[in-house]
Amino acid sequence: MISNKTQTVKVEIPAQQKYFYPIIIGENILDKVGELVKKYIKAEKLLVVTNKKVYPLYGEKIKESLLKEGFEIDFVILEDGEKHKNINSLEAIWQKAIEFKLERKDAIIALGGGVVGDVTGFAAATYLRGIYFVQIPTTLLSQVDSSVGGKVAINNKLGKNLIGSFYQPKFVLTDISTLKTLSVEELKVGLAEVLKYGIIEKSCGLNGLNTTFLQYLRQNKDAIFALDTDIIQELVKYCCELKAAVVNKDEKEAGLRAILNFGHTIGHAIEKCSNYENINHGQAIAIGMKGALFISKKRKLIDENYYKTCLELLDLYGMDYKINKSINSEMIYEAMFGDKKVLSGKIRFVLLTGESEVSVFNDVDKETLIEALNILY
Repeated sequence: MISNKTQTVKVEIPAQQKYFYPIIIGENILDKVGELVKKYIKAEKLLVVTNKKVYPLYGEKIKESLLKEGFEIDFVILEDGEKHKNINSLEAIWQKAIEFKLERKDAIIALGGGVVGDVTGFAAATYLRGIYFVQIPTTLLSQVDSSVGGKVAINNKLGKNLIGSFYQPKFVLTDISTLKTLSVEELKVGLAEVLKYGIIEKSCGLNGLNTTFLQYLRQNKDAIFALDTDIIQELVKYCCELKAAVVNKDEKEAGLRAILNFGHTIGHAIEKCSNYENINHGQAIAIGMKGALFISKKRKLIDENYYKTCLELLDLYGMDYKINKSINSEMIYEAMFGDKKVLSGKIRFVLLTGESEVSVFNDVDKETLIEALNILY
């Protein structure tokens, strides 16, 4: 017989202390990783996670730097591509960590782009309920966006980034010289996120340039594609500062951080419907931003002139992507309901409300959404 009497034990968790970590940005600094790990982490063993594309480029340099400082190291080398940001890759990292006998004082290092960083961060967050984590982003996308802010996750066949956590690194080491190995198309994956920051700059609460970020991007397009050292370093730094300004106010996306999803509601749905093949993240987000711009204009949140100004910037950077006609608009619409941004069964959209200002809306009707999708083919 179960007694009707109950007792309550109150658990009081003190507010989490502020957490600081540096983002070190420079050129040809990969060989500094050993001394930086030694500075920030009292580890003996380090597990480096990378992929088959990145390891031949930087694996030996990272290995040499870490061994020089006396660390015991091992590698996990994953397959390359968004479709491998899954439970199988996560299991491979866990398995190696267990076999290597990593302890909580040790660390896992992500060496690669956004996929490697996301899955490695999630592995670090969950192995032994949390182990030290270091980000070494090697693509523009990961340097300006995914390595900062602590979102770590894997994909599921029903949606992108549905399984994950918030887990911050001990530090981020960004070597802009790694961008020289990227093709123009790979560079444009990251530039899609850079352009997003230009469009939402004012809402991030930061104005750290002598001009608006949109104007800066117009003026420096050629230097950016040429990977001019000073311009790229300033670009990466400012994007990190914009994201940090938002994350510092809302780490776990309770409100403000949702603005970083501009273009992502449609973009993630397109990626999902494409099974993460034949379209990359930057292409999908570029398409998604055009859809969000159209909806913003249709709702009279921005005027025709500003709508064209933003589209011209996307075109200036070659973001002339279209939705594959094998995916119909109804499929994409339904896929949006499997997104983590859905709240109370309603799709949340980040829309422009002024020049470089955005807000989150949850009342975009299906007719408007379908109309927006249909102009993106």
